[in-house]
Amino acid sequence: MRIPDSTAKILGVFLAAALVSCGNVSDRNAGIARMTRHTIEHQGLEREYFVFLPARYETGADLPVVFFLHGYGGSATGAEAETTNGLNRYAEEYGYIMVYPQGTWFWSDDSSDERWEVTSWNHISGNFNEGPEGPLCTPDNVRFPCPPECGVCGRCAWLSCHDDLGFLEKLLETVAQDFYVDRGRIYLSGFSNGSMMAHYVGCVASDWFAAVALVGGRVEPGYQCAPTKAIPLLQINGGRDEVAPSDGRVSNSGFFYASTTATALQWNKGTGCVDEPDSWSNAITRTHGLQCSATCAGTDKESIDCLWPEGDHHWPGYPAGHGTGGYCVTALQQASMPEQTLCVEPKPGVDVWGSRLLFDFFATHQ
Repeated sequence: MRIPDSTAKILGVFLAAALVSCGNVSDRNAGIARMTRHTIEHQGLEREYFVFLPARYETGADLPVVFFLHGYGGSATGAEAETTNGLNRYAEEYGYIMVYPQGTWFWSDDSSDERWEVTSWNHISGNFNEGPEGPLCTPDNVRFPCPPECGVCGRCAWLSCHDDLGFLEKLLETVAQDFYVDRGRIYLSGFSNGSMMAHYVGCVASDWFAAVALVGGRVEPGYQCAPTKAIPLLQINGGRDEVAPSDGRVSNSGFFYASTTATALQWNKGTGCVDEPDSWSNAITRTHGLQCSATCAGTDKESIDCLWPEGDHHWPGYPAGHGTGGYCVTALQQASMPEQTLCVEPKPGVDVWGSRLLFDFFATHQ
């Protein structure tokens, strides 16, 4: 079942992933790219995740790995297939393992609208009404369905109340143990609510990561955080994004999120970077007109903030309107969400510069 169009326009949610193939952790034959489904138990819940292994994956060859988090209303397999237009094909090209965890979900019970599967990540601050810098939503904000495990939700609350931090920390340990992973090259990214969760996890579990990339989302104002060790940060946001505006303005659903400038400032305090932002570019950003600044460029404290002036709330570099919602699953995940719409196949022949920028950034940091 697809999320209602009216809700989709407000949320601007994205994400999910999949190459449709089957296998298990012990199936490590080299030369065949494949995506497999896995589960682990955390706090009494069976949690689902999907792992893509590139063709070069083979016994004894440790590979870098990216953990990618879907957005609000999306699915693990939807992020890759639609939002990122086939992120696995870039992982195959660059030689990376991809891990796509699934957030918890429930059926909305709004009788005035079509039922839909409400998925989210609990990055904590999204369930508060007030923060250190004031209200986190306007008096007339859109009210989102209250997850049943939360009991009673505040006016600004919109997230799961499950322990997603604990789940992801457990998943990091599980993947590092079960697959041939280069532990010096573990990366974290996400889109929208997935990016907000990545922001939070990147701070409190920074020892795991070589770099973090936030796309289309940051935590609420006053909850910007700093990593416990110096790790690089990349931010990519659309200049026309009204779902999670990059400059801290109120969103089109009546919520506030920290600006990219405030996010970078707090992050840099944690890494010990005291440089002033300076103009930054590479071949990708120059070709596609991105406006980027950086502090401590080229170091393990690097913090890059890129604005895509013409972009809204969808994956950077992929044209909006063709399967960029992520409100879907692939055949690999259909048994878990049987009423969800099947994803649109990634559009062929589109070289998505946002995905390349992501992997180029990761490739420079170990």
